[in-house]
Amino acid sequence: MKARLIVLMLVMVAIAASAVMLAAQASMRGCVGLMPTRMILHERGRVANNDPSPLNVREGAGTSFNRLGNIPVGGVFYVLEGAVCTQNYTWYRVDYRGLVGWVAEGDDEAYYVEPYPAGR
Repeated sequence: MKARLIVLMLVMVAIAASAVMLAAQASMRGCVGLMPTRMILHERGRVANNDPSPLNVREGAGTSFNRLGNIPVGGVFYVLEGAVCTQNYTWYRVDYRGLVGWVAEGDDEAYYVEPYPAGR
C-alpha cells in the first residue's frame, strides 16, 4: 500500500513538473511573427543601447494607451507581468524607479530591451 502511494505521489510530481516546463517554454516563444522573447518575469531588464531614443512606458499593452513617461537607454527596470502580444509588439509590465507601466520588448526586427545580467 505504501509503495503504491509513493508511486502515485511521484507520478503527480512528474506531471506537475511537466506542466511548469511547458508553461515556461510557451512564454519563451513569445509572439507569433516576432523574435523570441528574452525577458524573464520577476527579473531585471534594461533598455538596449541599439537606439538612442528612450523607451516609452504606457498605461497598457499597446501604442493606443497613454504614455506615462520613458526609460532612458541603459535604464534598469523590474519585470512584473507579460508577455502580451498586440499590435506587432511583445509587451511587458515593468517598474522603473516607481514608474509602473507597459513597455514593448521589441518587434520583428529589433529588441528594445534586454535581460539585465544578475549580480550587477
